[in-house]
Amino acid sequence: MMMAINEDNLCAVIIKGSLGLTVILGLAGWAVFSLPFGLGAAAGGGIAIVNFFWMRNVLQRILCQLPANAATYAQLRFIARLSVTAVLLYFILTSGWFSLAGLLVGLSVIVINIIALSLYSAMRAGG
Repeated sequence: MMMAINEDNLCAVIIKGSLGLTVILGLAGWAVFSLPFGLGAAAGGGIAIVNFFWMRNVLQRILCQLPANAATYAQLRFIARLSVTAVLLYFILTSGWFSLAGLLVGLSVIVINIIALSLYSAMRAGG
């Protein structure tokens, strides 16, 4: 049975779709290209999904706070998220285990999934 996509479950659909796409890209990259490409796609997808989830949680918390505290909270969380991502990417790129091309493909899973969902919604609405 097909689940209806609405505002209440949109984030869950994006995350589940991105997880599925990450697994598919990781396995296909490994099978078609090489193990480093598959590992890069899987690592990039994991980083993209964690970043998306983290950003969503921060935005939910900001919307529940007073406006004076929200700006500082958002700036600190933004810097923390970027710092953690930068450190992870540094270790991934310098390890030699991961392909840069695979990593870039993996980092794009959220964007690919959002575009696919947008096209799906437009087609379903008759547009």
